[in-house]
Amino acid sequence: MDYSELREYTHGFFSNVAEILGDSFTQYLPHVVPLVFSSCNLDDGSAVDIDDADDENGFGGVSSDDDDDVNDEPRVRNISVRTGVLDEKAAATQAIGFFALHTKSAYAPYLEESLKILIRHSGYFHEDLRLQAVISLKHILTAVRAIPATHADVQEKQKDVLDTVLNICIKTMTEDDDKEVVAQACMSVADIVKDCGFAAIEPYILRLAEATLILLRQESSCQQVESDGEDDGDIDHDEVLMDAVSDLLPAFAKVMGSYFDPIFAKLFDPLMKFAKSPHPPQDKTMVVATLAEVAQEMGSPISAYVDKIMPLVLKELASSDATNRRNAAFCVGEICKNGGAAALKYYGDILRSLHNLFSNSESDDAVRDNAAGAIARMIMVQPQSIPLNQVLPVFIKALPLKEDHEESMPVYSCICSLLLSSHPQILPLVPDVIHVFAQVVVSPDESDEVKTNIGKAVSHLISVYGQQMQPILSALPPAHANALAAFASRR
Repeated sequence: MDYSELREYTHGFFSNVAEILGDSFTQYLPHVVPLVFSSCNLDDGSAVDIDDADDENGFGGVSSDDDDDVNDEPRVRNISVRTGVLDEKAAATQAIGFFALHTKSAYAPYLEESLKILIRHSGYFHEDLRLQAVISLKHILTAVRAIPATHADVQEKQKDVLDTVLNICIKTMTEDDDKEVVAQACMSVADIVKDCGFAAIEPYILRLAEATLILLRQESSCQQVESDGEDDGDIDHDEVLMDAVSDLLPAFAKVMGSYFDPIFAKLFDPLMKFAKSPHPPQDKTMVVATLAEVAQEMGSPISAYVDKIMPLVLKELASSDATNRRNAAFCVGEICKNGGAAALKYYGDILRSLHNLFSNSESDDAVRDNAAGAIARMIMVQPQSIPLNQVLPVFIKALPLKEDHEESMPVYSCICSLLLSSHPQILPLVPDVIHVFAQVVVSPDESDEVKTNIGKAVSHLISVYGQQMQPILSALPPAHANALAAFASRR
């Protein structure tokens, strides 16, 4: 095909076909990969002449006609781009990633050449190509890791590709001048950290943390481009970049657990600045969500931060924005679960704030579900510090969960635990609890694990309070009663 635009669309078409067919696309690789390589190796008409004095990082090396500072020697003296070819190369670069991702180990014969192209394109002058290169590099890593590591040379190759991809991502995070490209590098890093685990990424963790710190301090190259402009006092939520940056912290915490604490100590204050004026409410949402996930994954070391976190989270429980209230409810639950004695002094304030989220004035089901999750976590770790006679009726009345079923395990496990221990405060509420349980076991949204736990609790009630349970069970709709009986009879 002599038309660049047709080749661009062809690459896009085969990318979509690979996504649909998965490993069945393998048979077409010998036909389509050479076409992709050919497009990637095209001369796109660019002629870039960069000053010898310029650093050789491959980023930001293009000056535009809008540069006003006549005292600066332009680093790029001539540039010409045929846009059609640029778009073709971007589509071909994307196709490399899709082919690798969806055929995995079958893509092995093409990995070497693909990697050379993607390394070259990751330092390309145009951000569209750099973006596709960063995305495809992660997919190449996925394909390499899918190759059975039966020989030492395969393991070494996997290690080398991981090294290449992470080094490019770290460099991109601090040196690339395009926010979308940097955000993609952050998202790739977060995925790689979670996929590969701590043992694989340990040699890079300090550099990754440093790059994350630079971004939180807003000192990276892509953030300087914007900050050089006028300062009108207003700050908009940087949805493209900062949401991706903040997702790195929970990713690190997930694979490091409590060992994340020394790194988190350095990242904490720069993160918290986003919750202060003049930052917008969306920044507070981002901060609270990040803190909640870090607390969940890091565990007990979060106790050292409770006094700094809790004033923000309590305030956000009363936010006019439902997303903020939802994140804050999840956050207080995780802080109470993992914060130990440091969180105890806030229990009264937390319960008062959460009570408002159970009232009729709260119209968002997800907020109420997360409030229920917070109560469950508090009961599980400090039942003696909760006025259960006041809290349990309100708590159970808000059930079953309606939207956020990630809260199902803590919520229903809490109730089951109280039932299995025959806690005196739960026993008067058994009819209401059975009514809730019956709805849960017939719900397609709930996991089999949750339903099995409920079955064990109901079986316990029947064995201990047999005659008293019969009228309660008989009052249920037949379908609900049968489903509950089926789970209760499991062994």
